Amino acid sequence: MATPDIKIYGAGIFGLSIGFEILKRGFKVEIQDISKPGLGASGGLLGALAPHTPDNWNEKKEFQLSSLLMQNKFWAEIYDISGINVEYFQNGRIIPLINERAVQLSLGRTKSAEKLWKGFANWETLDQIDKNWYIHSPTGFYSYDTMSAQLNPRKACKSLEIAIKKLGGTIKVDNNTDINSDGIEIWATGYKGLNQLSSEFNKPFGEGVKGQAALLTLDRRDYPQLFTDGIHIIPQQNNCVAIGSTSETNWHHEETDFKLDQIIQKARQVCPALMNSGIRETWSGIRPRVKGRSPLLGPHPSKDNIFIANGGFKIGLGLAPKIAEVTAEFILNKQNMIPKRFTPSHVMSLI
Repeated sequence: MATPDIKIYGAGIFGLSIGFEILKRGFKVEIQDISKPGLGASGGLLGALAPHTPDNWNEKKEFQLSSLLMQNKFWAEIYDISGINVEYFQNGRIIPLINERAVQLSLGRTKSAEKLWKGFANWETLDQIDKNWYIHSPTGFYSYDTMSAQLNPRKACKSLEIAIKKLGGTIKVDNNTDINSDGIEIWATGYKGLNQLSSEFNKPFGEGVKGQAALLTLDRRDYPQLFTDGIHIIPQQNNCVAIGSTSETNWHHEETDFKLDQIIQKARQVCPALMNSGIRETWSGIRPRVKGRSPLLGPHPSKDNIFIANGGFKIGLGLAPKIAEVTAEFILNKQNMIPKRFTPSHVMSLI
C-alpha cells in the first residue's frame, strides 16, 4: 500500500470528516483508531445540531453558524458516495421561557436572528404550542428557532466510513496508542488527546466529561426538538425520541448508571407525551471539553507537522463540516481560517 499523504489519529466525527474532505481533494489518507470508527463520544444517540443564541455574537458563534449552514450539502454529498442516509432533518427547537426576563430576551433575539442568521432561519416567540408535543412554560411563552436540526450520529459515522473507503482512504483499528509517523499528522483523539496535552505541558487543556442518553419508543418524527432545564428531547426519524444528556466531570466508569435514570424520569415529567414510552436503548460516552469550551484546532504547540482537531464536546457533529474544511485549507493550501481562540497556542497562553 502506498504511504498516505496524511495520517489521522482518531476515527470520531472530526477525524472522519477531515479525512473525507482531504480525500475529496485528491490526497491519500490513512485513519487510525484504537477502536471501530464512531465508537466513542461521536457515536451517541442525540444528534442535536442547535445554534448558539443570536446575541453577544463572537467568532465561535459565527464559526458554528457557518458549519450548521453547511450540513445539508455536506451530508447529501456523503450520501451520494456511501448510500447511507444520516436522517438529517431541520426540525427547529422549542424552549419554555421561565420568567419575564427570558421573554424579553427572546423577543429581542427575533431581530438579532434576522441580522446574524442572514435570512437562513428565524427566531420566534410563541404563546402556544402543539398539545401533542407539549412542554410546560411558567410564563406561557416559548422561544422557537428554525435553525436547529438533527441527524443520526451512528449513521453519520458509518456513512463517512464507507465514503472514505470508496474514495480510496484506509481506516485501521490498532490498539497501539503511540502516535508516531514521518509525514503530516492530524490528532483527533478526543479526551485522551486532551489528557496527553495536559500531561505534556503541565497545563489543564481540558478534560473528559461523561454524558448519558437514552432512546425512548415514541414516534414524534417531524416535530421540533424540546429543551428545558438542561434536558434535550429530540424526536428522530426512527420511531424514537432521544433524551439526554448528563454532563459529569466527576466520573469513575463509562457505563450508564442512576444518573441516566434520573434524566429519563425528569424528561417524562416535563413532557407528558413521554410518560408511557419504553426504553429502546441507552448510551454513555466521554466527550472532550477544552478549557474555555471552544474547539481546539490548529498546529501542535511544540511539534512540527502535527495538527490538532479536538474538543467537539456537545456540538462536535454541528462543527464537523466547518472543522473539516478549515483543516483541509490550512494543511493543503496554507490558508489560515482558524479563529485565534481555537488554536492550541492561544489556549495554552490563557491557562
